[in-house]
Amino acid sequence: MTKPSLGHAFNLDTSPLSEKFGCLHDLFEAQVRLRPDAAALILGDETMSYRQLDQRANQVARYLQSQGAGPGKFVGLYFERSMHPIIAILGCLKSGAAYVPIDPSYPGDRIRHIMLESEAVMMVTESALASRAAEHFDGLVAAIDSEAAEIDLQSPKKLTRLESGVKSSDLAYVIYTSGTTGRPKGVMAEHGHVCKFVLAFNEVCGTTPQDRVYQGFSLSFDGSVEEIWMAFSNGSALVVGDKQTPRFGNELGQYMAQKGVTYFSTVPTLLSTITDGVSTLKWLVVSGEICPMEIVNRWARPGLCMLNVYGPTEATVNTTAFECVAGKPITIGRPLKGYGIHIVDANLRPVPKGEKGELFVSGETLARGYLKQPELTSEKFMTIAGENGKALRLYRTGDLVRWNDAGELEFFGRIDSQVKIRGYRVELAEIESVLLEHERIRSASVKLFERDGLQELAAYIMIDSPANPLDRADVLSRLATRVPPYMIPGYLDVVAELPMLTSGKVDRNRLPAPVAPLVAIATNIVEPETALEHL
Repeated sequence: MTKPSLGHAFNLDTSPLSEKFGCLHDLFEAQVRLRPDAAALILGDETMSYRQLDQRANQVARYLQSQGAGPGKFVGLYFERSMHPIIAILGCLKSGAAYVPIDPSYPGDRIRHIMLESEAVMMVTESALASRAAEHFDGLVAAIDSEAAEIDLQSPKKLTRLESGVKSSDLAYVIYTSGTTGRPKGVMAEHGHVCKFVLAFNEVCGTTPQDRVYQGFSLSFDGSVEEIWMAFSNGSALVVGDKQTPRFGNELGQYMAQKGVTYFSTVPTLLSTITDGVSTLKWLVVSGEICPMEIVNRWARPGLCMLNVYGPTEATVNTTAFECVAGKPITIGRPLKGYGIHIVDANLRPVPKGEKGELFVSGETLARGYLKQPELTSEKFMTIAGENGKALRLYRTGDLVRWNDAGELEFFGRIDSQVKIRGYRVELAEIESVLLEHERIRSASVKLFERDGLQELAAYIMIDSPANPLDRADVLSRLATRVPPYMIPGYLDVVAELPMLTSGKVDRNRLPAPVAPLVAIATNIVEPETALEHL
């Protein structure tokens, strides 16, 4: 494979990004020096200034170090929405440890796997979740609010590089995504990778100290990295929520307007529920799913910049960006500065202009790889001889794209079975693998479909004896213990046969519309009232 020539598309800027900020928290600390009294965190009527947040994060960092955290170590973060997780993230980064976000909705098996695989030195949480955390982790569980007195004893002064030992090549975080074998993949992002993403994305939609950024994504989704650092790299205020904060709909729109939110990053499915608009917004970023034209036409207005962005976690958050305009076909745009785009055929040869091919990404932001999965890392991250014989590292996305005549990337979906639903990457094969563990299920196929404007997962199964009804509550219960809520299919159809391709693989395109909702009839499961409650 040789590096494709992209000159026909546009002048790709892959020049090195600034090395001024070696570590992610350097971006935050620069704003502390510039505007210490400006609002950094807002929750309801409570506000923390940049100085206050910095001092508390310094104390948390020293506390974490006293418990064994530092460079090369991992700290699990297990929080509901509040100010606490943001403080904990900054504390981890300053201590030198990498944070590993774990959503409270995750089943116990997944939590245990993540904590064991990462060999986390501790799990940081809040008192309301401490007992649940201890059920899934045998190590030290520290509730940041319960440990407040001990944290108060720590110095609020900035940690020097000598004290933290952290450098740009150290890991900042590990975010887990879905895996084909049922084993989730921990994507390792270094400080330098994330800094360079932030600098690159700031050239597309940099906020200002007058902006307010809404933090709505789960920390286990890398969209949260965009939210947090679009605020903290520019001196903006980060508006966070709690359990009482609306999650979607016009109630969320009203909440953001009341708080003066100017920057909102979300997925199209959630955005479609806000029908009244948000008058305060200046920046609207959509990602994670294909963005319908109807949404763009409804939201487009003077004074609002709407971006459709694309990016795998392995390339650090966002790779490309497209400015949406009412009536204009939507693409995933052009690469950010420092990101290289390569489109190849099945033989890894560059495709001619205008032809579809698999997207490979290169650049300074590619993740280190997958935690403790060297074979998968070698499969997805490739090093080849590029121009002038220099080594070129690439990430294989598995996405099908092409360049259009305007020099923009058009996206055509996945080559394999991976999809995105409400911003989360999901390997359909992982759900199928869990279903096939059931003793009565002979074959299984899962697909993504759309109904009433919302995306849902549907599972189709063949069972051993169709005349003998399947215990659907048992299937649901097993799924709930193995996969996160957003990966539980909304429908479960028992079929006589699955349509096949000549290759012997299931032809998902020929699967019919699902008809049998998978309702929460298991007594220990609370079914979300709407698809959006999975967000």
